[in-house]
Amino acid sequence: MTEAHLEPNRLDVALSISPVTIQEYIPGTNIRSYVMGKSVYSAEIRSQALDFREDLEAELIPIDLPESVKKQCLAISKAFMLDWTAIDWRVKPTGEYLFLEANPSPMFIHFERQTGFPITQKLVNLLMY
Repeated sequence: MTEAHLEPNRLDVALSISPVTIQEYIPGTNIRSYVMGKSVYSAEIRSQALDFREDLEAELIPIDLPESVKKQCLAISKAFMLDWTAIDWRVKPTGEYLFLEANPSPMFIHFERQTGFPITQKLVNLLMY
């Protein structure tokens, strides 16, 4: 975000359309974790864009989370009463994981295709029980 984004007339227009969330920029790496039941799959998202969803060239690299972060994924899912969710993290250059959000209805087909994560099958299994 730049000061131009916070210009009062621009904010007035934005707020007249809908509420907005303004988030502090956190330097580091984007990580997305999918939690399905007790399974956790995570990928580093390599993108030059501030919002990786706007980057059609973003690379998704499967990673193993530290065990403590994997436990946090399961705890977040349980606290929000979500059998499945996508959790977004930002990993600071120091290695600290910062929780950004847990999405109760995340898109996943693109991630599944690029990473090979068995998300569809895991969702089917959850729905069958």
